Amino acid sequence: MKLDETFKNTFLNLVAFEVRFPTDLTIQNNIPEFQGSSKERFPIYSEGYSVPIQFQPDNKRSNLLNYAFKNNSDDLEMYLNSYSVLGLRTRAYSNYGEFSTLFLEMIKNFKKIYNINAFNRLGLRYINIIPLKKNLIDSNQLKNLYFSSLLNNEFNKYNCENQHIDLKYKNNDYEIHQQFFFRKNLDNLYEVVIDIDNSFKGLIDLKDEFSEFKNKVNNLHSLIKTKFFEMINNDFLKELRKEVNENETR
Repeated sequence: MKLDETFKNTFLNLVAFEVRFPTDLTIQNNIPEFQGSSKERFPIYSEGYSVPIQFQPDNKRSNLLNYAFKNNSDDLEMYLNSYSVLGLRTRAYSNYGEFSTLFLEMIKNFKKIYNINAFNRLGLRYINIIPLKKNLIDSNQLKNLYFSSLLNNEFNKYNCENQHIDLKYKNNDYEIHQQFFFRKNLDNLYEVVIDIDNSFKGLIDLKDEFSEFKNKVNNLHSLIKTKFFEMINNDFLKELRKEVNENETR
């Protein structure tokens, strides 16, 4: 398998890109201009307060204002908040080339309006949901056939009802967070979730046609595909390479 290989039969449920930047008190002031510049692609706008999940609820963090910009199909969303986070997420991912074009367009537009010259964090996340069977024994057999015992020796436990494996570590300048779930969903169908969330923390300059930014994000994407390939076996790779209409719900 090659890192540049694309698959017609994808199990991606959500792909997200996110940047963080130094606190900017003008975020709220320039929302009308930012919305106007993106309205053709993101005509639906909403806002609301929430508490970020990484903080314990308190008065200082309860006023996090989120701005959301969505397309008409409700499968592509750009978001910005008063905690200096800008992101793009989609449930209609086609390929990295198209997705990276979208978020680079967003970044250039954001830099132009807010005059941001650097980011201090980049993040890229891919969540795959793979349906298995309604029968527990059959689902465990497929799980063991498709996926590798990457994180612990209990992975291939035959009578496993549910499973959550969580691993965080560093790879040079990048932080990697891999999660593996084996569970039953609301339709009583067993499924596997592979969630890979990689990030780079450090100053990323936006000069020179965004060359440093592009390089960091491309490295994140390559690392995600590498880690994904490490978690799957050849039998699941065959499933990925199938034509979409050949793949029936198990």
